[in-house]
Amino acid sequence: LGAATPNQITIAAGVLIAVGSSVFKTVLTNLTTANLDTGSGFEMGTDYYIYCCDPTNGSDTVDRDEVFVISKNSTYPSGYTADNSRKIGGFHYGKCRYVNALGNPINSSGTENGSGWQGNVYNGIIPNSVWTTKHRPKCDPSGMVYLGNALWGDIYLSSNDGANGLQSVYNATPITGTEGLNWYIAGERARRVGKRLPNYMEFTVAADGSPQGLDNSNTNGWTAKTNTARTAVGKIANAVSSFNICDLVGNVWKWLNELIHDPTASSGAWYDVFGGGYGQAWMYSSTGLHALIGGGSWGNGVYCGSRAVYCNNYPWHVDTYIGVWCVCDSL
Repeated sequence: LGAATPNQITIAAGVLIAVGSSVFKTVLTNLTTANLDTGSGFEMGTDYYIYCCDPTNGSDTVDRDEVFVISKNSTYPSGYTADNSRKIGGFHYGKCRYVNALGNPINSSGTENGSGWQGNVYNGIIPNSVWTTKHRPKCDPSGMVYLGNALWGDIYLSSNDGANGLQSVYNATPITGTEGLNWYIAGERARRVGKRLPNYMEFTVAADGSPQGLDNSNTNGWTAKTNTARTAVGKIANAVSSFNICDLVGNVWKWLNELIHDPTASSGAWYDVFGGGYGQAWMYSSTGLHALIGGGSWGNGVYCGSRAVYCNNYPWHVDTYIGVWCVCDSL
């Protein structure tokens, strides 16, 4: 599978696909909105699943080619069943940034970081969100993009999935300390859905191409100093990276999987900072252990950016302006 255009998926030729008792050999096929099982167009912020279907329903006497169907249904498409359809992949339809062959942002004239590059985005099938049964993350691939080097990342900042885990969903409210999130809980919630927190390098690579924040405007991200709270994810067109990930700059800070120790005394001691039942930390002050957070928050203005990092929050800290963004290794 591959995204040939903003609204087209290409099925490669010569692939053998078993659907029930039938086996099909593909020819080069382009899939568009005409292959949707319902509706006439792709919807913003939506995951789609691609199915190879057997129109003969396993008949040994009827000779017909396979049918490919694109559906929002994650089990089987409308008009078919689990017995006569097979999910072969999927993609996400959302915001995409125009980039050159090196993966760097370009303006409408094709100039790398040229005038107006920040707004050179479009709605379409996110190219690096396309997944197959062989090319996918270990976790549910919905709402994720491929970052290279066997790593996948969420398209949207994490929100509450309602089951003590996390999800990557368009237009959701990012989870923060408002829901009791700290560094430890962020990691626990990510683990429950097969994901993890990124390190600082992984974060900066994924965030590259996201415009720096602005003090007096939310044009490039939810960063204006007049903002007073988080906002729904994916709502600002320019706030998308070269990897087509939204809100890594601004909205809320993101917990990172890296710690530092800030020694502020000549000798260390045990500090009971975790709460009952979690042991104690031997440090040079009661707040000596810090967890990095990246990207910036809703009112940080020009401080927000793809390499922005804050080094002063301890991992047990709970704050309304700190959220989480997750990654997952390839299958």
